[in-house]
Amino acid sequence: MSKYPGKLGELYQTYSRLVSQWPADKLRPTHCYKNALNRHMKSNFDRVSVMRGESVNAELATFEREIDSLTNLLKNRYKSQSTLSSDMTDPVSNKGYYTKLLSSIDNAVKANRPTSLRVD
Repeated sequence: MSKYPGKLGELYQTYSRLVSQWPADKLRPTHCYKNALNRHMKSNFDRVSVMRGESVNAELATFEREIDSLTNLLKNRYKSQSTLSSDMTDPVSNKGYYTKLLSSIDNAVKANRPTSLRVD
């Protein structure tokens, strides 16, 4: 049961479910985007719950667009639609650079070592 009535409650449940599925950022464990989404969600839904009139419909449409965007990001829709060519991921000037970079980041995360990309 949602704490918001009607359509707002349905959107809140959907939004909340999507936020709960958001993956943890292994590279920046202290900067959790899931927490930022949660704060954004709660403040906006609280704000809209006290609104009246036509402005509520505009806000509900905004929530629906945000839900669509979060769904697309969670399903990696954009990544599957826009694949990078091997010319981009494996440039002639530095063969294997990106593969080695990703591997070194993964290894640092697994070993819990700070990297230059990490923001702890």
